[in-house]
Amino acid sequence: MKLSENNVIALLLDVNQDIEEYAEATVKNIIEDKKFDFLIYPPNAGLTDVEKAELNKLNNNDNLKNALRKIIADNTAGVIFNMLNLLDGTGSPKLKFEEWKGVKLVDEEDNINEAPFIDNLHDSLFDLYWEWKKLRGEKSWKLDTYED
Repeated sequence: MKLSENNVIALLLDVNQDIEEYAEATVKNIIEDKKFDFLIYPPNAGLTDVEKAELNKLNNNDNLKNALRKIIADNTAGVIFNMLNLLDGTGSPKLKFEEWKGVKLVDEEDNINEAPFIDNLHDSLFDLYWEWKKLRGEKSWKLDTYED
């Protein structure tokens, strides 16, 4: 069984949505709500009182929030892009690469009636951003720099 194009599109559209939603939620916690208990990574995640005090100095303005959203989204996308390179077989792990045998992402159910996915996941993540952007609806801000 292989990976179908429909499942790749659904998966990567969802990943693009999550990238933006997580960036938006993180910025809201930091800039608007001044909540700093949302960190989940690493397992003992947290900020020191000194770090929280520095974050509290950030002003609540739209330009700062949008810049932070873009930075957080870019960082998240970079990690996902690297993971997809591993799945595509176009990259190798930085640690334990000698033991690396590769992994595959396949459809859970038979997909003989669906078009097979013939591209690379890592490239498709960014290609599908534009499709996701059309589906996301209008907001007062955006991650990309194109004028609509």
